[in-house]
Amino acid sequence: MKNRSGIHRFFNAEFTLLDKKQDRYLLILICLIFSVVFVNVFVPFNINRWYSDSGFIQFLRLSSYGVIIAIVFLFTQFPLRKIFKITHFKVKTYLLWLSIEAALINLTYIFSYGNPLGNFMNDMGFSIKYTLPGVCLPYSFALLLIYYKNQYSEIKTLKQQAARPAPGKLIGFKDEKGKIHFSILTEDLLFLESADNYVYVYYLADGKKNRRILRNTLKNLEEALKARNILRCHRSFIVNTQNVEMAYKKGKRLFLKLKQTDSSIPVSSKYFPLFLAYIS
Repeated sequence: MKNRSGIHRFFNAEFTLLDKKQDRYLLILICLIFSVVFVNVFVPFNINRWYSDSGFIQFLRLSSYGVIIAIVFLFTQFPLRKIFKITHFKVKTYLLWLSIEAALINLTYIFSYGNPLGNFMNDMGFSIKYTLPGVCLPYSFALLLIYYKNQYSEIKTLKQQAARPAPGKLIGFKDEKGKIHFSILTEDLLFLESADNYVYVYYLADGKKNRRILRNTLKNLEEALKARNILRCHRSFIVNTQNVEMAYKKGKRLFLKLKQTDSSIPVSSKYFPLFLAYIS
């Protein structure tokens, strides 16, 4: 049951790498450049012998494979997403969308270089066999670069936020409908913990740790709290950096201990550089 639950969470998780337009343009550009260079330098599957050409004409033909990939991605990532009103992906919808992109690339290859009226199924099998590996390599490389670019940008933003003074004294905690349920002094807030569609808010009252529950998500609360040096350290935790009493490493992992608490708050690898720099 746990394994099924984990798989279900994975496929329903948000896939945000291609939410921004600039990241989609970067994906297309990387795929284009990578494909053109890779095909011309390494000529996989003896692709240079498929036609009796050479020199500049052969270069143009081989480069056209990468150009077709870029054109298809340009179509699917912009007009097609707009038509279907897709602004965000979940993992499962992203994988479906990726399979549609692969199918369109194969169809374009068949109509460009094959004989769809003569032997469509044979050409389709041939196209899938030779084009998918060529598409997967630049696509994976592009996603990896986008991931690390976004990680760097997010960490840089978090560091800038951490350096700003915390405005105001009271923090108003709103539910998912935007209604304030309670307010807590900034210096008394300890940490927030995610619990499905709820958030546990831990704070100090009369020197003791207390807890209140709020119907909302950490993602909704995160942006408003950044300005007060209350930062995300894990997918399930946001901590008030003013109340970090101790930070320690256990193996390769970093943990935070807050005032008046016995439990340790983990810092995930995504936020590790921020907190390592912040507490040093």
